Amino acid sequence: TGSASNGNTGEIFLASGATTSGTPGSVTLSVGGASTGGGGSISLNAGASSSGTGGNIYLKPGDGSSDGAVYFVHPSTSANYGVISESTFDFSGQSTMSMSFTGAVDISSSTTLTLQGTGGVDFGDSYMYGYETGTATVGTEVSGEIAINKMTGVLTSEFSNLGAGVTSSFEVVNTRVNAASIVMVTVRDDGGCEPVVMKVRPEANRFFVSVKNMAVTACTSAFTLNFMVVN
Repeated sequence: TGSASNGNTGEIFLASGATTSGTPGSVTLSVGGASTGGGGSISLNAGASSSGTGGNIYLKPGDGSSDGAVYFVHPSTSANYGVISESTFDFSGQSTMSMSFTGAVDISSSTTLTLQGTGGVDFGDSYMYGYETGTATVGTEVSGEIAINKMTGVLTSEFSNLGAGVTSSFEVVNTRVNAASIVMVTVRDDGGCEPVVMKVRPEANRFFVSVKNMAVTACTSAFTLNFMVVN
């Protein structure tokens, strides 16, 4: 449409006729092909602005009892290999797909984020970090108990002088745990004795730990334990 030194320029509107019972006509934009050269392209260019916000490009499927979607069609077979809709981002029609970025990529969900692969999930030998972690001391509020709702962390023993051959058992309240969880507990700092993890038993929202001092003398300080929950 025409240009303007100030104010708005005109619009281009492409539409087919409406119908009350049949199927309305389609609108097709196509360019010519070539037998030896490259095929023509279709470019959608939004307007630029020297001082304001640049124009946007909107793809809006039709509204209905079942809303429409945006489909990606294979150039030679005309089969749909990808679809984007209000609830779906599905490119399962492709055997492989590659997404590459030169900067950071942030993927987030307000509920649950699921990564699933039939042959497994490969992190490509990458450094993994950012795990949920915390620290807590047994018996801070109630003797023999501690609450820490984290997937990993460090637990400090309630007593600093656990006797030789004595077993210390305590309960860890943790909402990340269920009866089928794998809870791994290892000694971090021995507290001047020989604490050995004898038993770890998970239940719904908690797990129980038993640690025995295998030394012939009592501990000289509190020992610490690492834990990790796998669901």
